[in-house]
Amino acid sequence: MSQNIPAWKRIGLKVKKELETDPLALSSHLESSNLTKKDIKHINKQKRKAEDSAKEKSKKPPKRVKLPKSEKPPPPEKDQLVYLRQYHKDKDNWKFSKQKQNWILKNIRNIPGEYEEALSVYLEGLQGGSRTRIVDSLKAVIEKWNVLAAEAEAKVEKELEEKLSGKKAEEENEKKGEEKNEEKKKETEKEEDAVDLEYALRCRNLVFVLTDEKVPLKG
Repeated sequence: MSQNIPAWKRIGLKVKKELETDPLALSSHLESSNLTKKDIKHINKQKRKAEDSAKEKSKKPPKRVKLPKSEKPPPPEKDQLVYLRQYHKDKDNWKFSKQKQNWILKNIRNIPGEYEEALSVYLEGLQGGSRTRIVDSLKAVIEKWNVLAAEAEAKVEKELEEKLSGKKAEEENEKKGEEKNEEKKKETEKEEDAVDLEYALRCRNLVFVLTDEKVPLKG
């Protein structure tokens, strides 16, 4: 059967096998065998195919290794925070940006704690209407917190009084049901505008930086 296979094909198959093992290998048969130009052309074609196949295999990218959370790099610093930090640490190279300033004034609550000093220094540098508006905004947050804290205190006191007065459990359950419904309505209304103690404390500190005024804060 092998006698019916042309010489170029027999040698080409061997060349292909050698190239699969080592794509850079050169078959000795090309030098030792008495081949026609046509035979050599077929062998070289198979050789190129084998080399291309080997290159494609080597091009496959390695699988990405997933790093544990503890080793993951921190997220990139926001442009607005870079702007704030540069104002505090490198003001000579700092350039004013109305867009970034507006972001800072609207996101005082969300600025990370490590920028607290930079935020205070930046707000202290505000002038005119911008300074007045931010002070009013900070005081409004403090007032909201004081209202919430007062409501919470009143609720606790009321519950204690009811327990001490010995009211019937049914009446208490009815009132609690009504209060829960009322609370849900208030939570829905204030969800986007909610204030917590941490935010209120930051606002009070910033008011003091801007005005030297110690605004009362409950809690």
